[in-house]
Amino acid sequence: MPNPLAERVARLIDDLPQLPSVAQEALALLADASTEPEALEQVLARDPALSLRVLRLANSAYYRRSREIRSLSAAIVFLGFRTLKTLIMSSAVHRVLAGAGRLAQPLWLHSYGAGLACREWVRRVRPPGVSDPDEAFLAGLFHDVGKGVIAVRFPRLYEEGAPGVEGEAKALGFDHAELGRLLLERWTLPAGLAVAVGGHHAPAEGLAAVAALGDAVAWGSAPGVGAPPPAPPTVAEEHAEILAEIQEVVAAGVAEEGAA
Repeated sequence: MPNPLAERVARLIDDLPQLPSVAQEALALLADASTEPEALEQVLARDPALSLRVLRLANSAYYRRSREIRSLSAAIVFLGFRTLKTLIMSSAVHRVLAGAGRLAQPLWLHSYGAGLACREWVRRVRPPGVSDPDEAFLAGLFHDVGKGVIAVRFPRLYEEGAPGVEGEAKALGFDHAELGRLLLERWTLPAGLAVAVGGHHAPAEGLAAVAALGDAVAWGSAPGVGAPPPAPPTVAEEHAEILAEIQEVVAAGVAEEGAA
């Protein structure tokens, strides 16, 4: 006898958002060391929203430039391919979350704050098994992408309260972390990133633990959606001052992003 829930989940997974074509093309170019900036500019220019995000990042307070960068070509050269790859992948998260109606902005700001926290934690602490701040940023940024899909497909679930992962699993048969992992796999993003997103609510170590810390830190400046606030992050005594500094960085970054 057919299982209606299993069929619904199968259809949902099959209908998960695709990585935008411009992002796919740009990531392919960025993976090729021989790519010229002009070729990348031609691709990015087809997506005005993404081009704007590139310019905004190049002129953000994070880089503290004395002169404004006004052209897409100059922004590409200034940021470099590694940073552009992170930005393009983050734009994909933004588009998924943008479909979540009134929940879109809080979902995005929380995810962005978590990404900042993860990046700064890895940059300053170098936890075991994680050495790439950009990878950490993406783990934080993607950690709640499954909530964006749930908010679009099953909006009443979050409108009626804060079910948390247990409530999601009870109502849907899966939770947002599992759904996020499936989405990243569908986009053929790095396996380690997908595993971290899928395991950030039960982390043992590595990138998943960093994502969990970023999630908890972000709640202080940008509360999440669909769950009660987590317990404050606990860190070793020698890292307490670093954590306080990171919380300030996240607060400033979220404020700047929210005002953009």
